[in-house]
Amino acid sequence: MSDLVGAATRQRLELIIDAPAPGDENMRRDVALLEACAHGEIPGAVRLYGFAPACLSLGRMQPLDDVDLDACARDGVDVVRRPSGGRAVLHDQEVTYSVICRSTDPVFGGRVLESCSRIHQVVAAGLVALGVSTIPRAMPPNLRRDAREGAAVADCFARPAAHELLDDRGRKLVGSAQARRGGALLQHGSVLLESPRAAGYLRESAATSPGGVGVRELLGREVTRDELVDALAAGFSLVLEGDRGST
Repeated sequence: MSDLVGAATRQRLELIIDAPAPGDENMRRDVALLEACAHGEIPGAVRLYGFAPACLSLGRMQPLDDVDLDACARDGVDVVRRPSGGRAVLHDQEVTYSVICRSTDPVFGGRVLESCSRIHQVVAAGLVALGVSTIPRAMPPNLRRDAREGAAVADCFARPAAHELLDDRGRKLVGSAQARRGGALLQHGSVLLESPRAAGYLRESAATSPGGVGVRELLGREVTRDELVDALAAGFSLVLEGDRGST
């Protein structure tokens, strides 16, 4: 974490905290930031936000056939496709972050898994401020096979990917996915307040034990969305403002 703080650049990524918005609007904002970064108009940004109404987001290549559209319509759950990869996430009792930067950014850039690890370090630091300790999933011995197995699962929180954050029982707390465009990257992440419920809106639940877990269960109290936003913002701010006044 200290290495990331020391690498903060003069061209700082802006920290944006947005009110909950519909899924298509949230994706529009993230894509606009990604395009602006890819065209050199901004160094990047970090957004923290929620969804209203509740929304099931699908990874870029995930088939729509995975979704039980009738169940979504019955419960007023929107469906949107993310520009990032990964599998289905129900955005309801959670906080979403997006990190947009150049792939060469000294703080969050690097190859995909390196970048994911760096971003997750910052998310983990924010969660520690809230009282939640996490463990990054170890690098699997066969990345290609691990990716294939992950792609066969419809529910993001049914199975952790490399570097995603788990509790001490191996339950997934933070799901993430990344996309790259024109030398820029966008990483989406979802931090759960409650245990995941996306399986109820998928045609075939592929959930496997130990599954996911939310912050409220881990802390044994009613953590508010604002508390979680503040904790994540503190983690990102520590990095983004780490060398204030340096030359």
